[in-house]
Amino acid sequence: MTVIERSSLSELLEWLSKDAKMLGHPNGIFAVLGERLLKMGIEVDRISAGISILDPNYHGEGLIWERGVGPRIRYCQGAAEGNESYNQSLWKRSVESGKVIRHKFGHHDEYDKLGISQELKAQGYTEYVSVPMTFSDGDLHGLGFASRTADGFRDGDVALFERIAVPLSMICELFNSRRVSESILDTYLGARAGQRVMNGEIQRGDGEHINAIVAFSDIRNFTRFSNYLPDKALLRLLNEYFGIITSRVEQHGGEILKFIGDEVLAVFPYTDAQSARIAACEAMAALRESLAELAATNADGFADLPAIHVGMGVHAGRVFFGNVGGQRRLDFTVVGPVVNEAARIAELSKRLNQEMLISQAVANILDCGEGTYVGTYPLKGFPSPVNVYQAPELTRSCAFGPGNTAFLALEKN
Repeated sequence: MTVIERSSLSELLEWLSKDAKMLGHPNGIFAVLGERLLKMGIEVDRISAGISILDPNYHGEGLIWERGVGPRIRYCQGAAEGNESYNQSLWKRSVESGKVIRHKFGHHDEYDKLGISQELKAQGYTEYVSVPMTFSDGDLHGLGFASRTADGFRDGDVALFERIAVPLSMICELFNSRRVSESILDTYLGARAGQRVMNGEIQRGDGEHINAIVAFSDIRNFTRFSNYLPDKALLRLLNEYFGIITSRVEQHGGEILKFIGDEVLAVFPYTDAQSARIAACEAMAALRESLAELAATNADGFADLPAIHVGMGVHAGRVFFGNVGGQRRLDFTVVGPVVNEAARIAELSKRLNQEMLISQAVANILDCGEGTYVGTYPLKGFPSPVNVYQAPELTRSCAFGPGNTAFLALEKN
């Protein structure tokens, strides 16, 4: 190497070890890395990496930067062993051998027959170099460089790729570890509650009092189902039910906080009169759509499962949103009389053979008392009977705009 080349390499390695991680996601780092390599005279047209991730929907994440195109992310479903794209990659050969693989397309060898080789050759690439990245647990992940120039890469370029694979593996592992933490918290706590925990709300009692629409839903006759259905069938029934309600609640800006047996607890926070109406309308839309989808699923025939019928209760008011529990075992949830009353109204809906009942507070927010009043009933644990109403049909007066802005307003305060 010349003095200038050694200086450029030193600067590159220093950037990778210090400042690169400040750019955020590794895909953005790959974009800057590509431009830096080009300025150093290395004709790289594509940088890619494949990283195993812990996610309920995906097994791996493919990071790709292309010259003149920019960065993108490709997600892989299913285990790597069953993924044809991975099986047809040079990454797989490099990871399994733990060695650098350098391949010039068109040599008609075993590598030339692989799917990735055929794909890149068709896109005008001439050479591909796969370098294994080693994480601290010993797992190997794929890192690839490709060129479209007629001569491909020089020996010194390949040696440089091996050098930068070490700091790149540390960066990728750092972000992958954070992603794992976020994924676990999002999966088990919900996106917004998970973010609060990531931001440091991990002490018992951490949280705040907020206003929210609180909704409970549970399956009718679930005890009977759980007594006669095989375990796998019962889990399929629960997953179908939970999946429908979760998708609808999240589409309308709410958050699922709990699955308790066959019960679902969802919240739609608000901060003032206008956001309360928005949250209530979004909650009504989410729950009505859930009921419609459940009815459609029942009508289509639920395979060998019984039809699902539910009872829903909706209340509104002030709740504590945060950590409760023991010294070393905490739960991020909502608690308070409003939550308890919503649960009791859900129980009442089943006794009255109603799919959904709303409280006086929700009826006041929606201004829908006339024509939807069901009656006044005692609730277990509450000193006075409460008024309950049928959920109103949504009108244009509820259409404040796409999505629920209540959470956004809450998070700004």
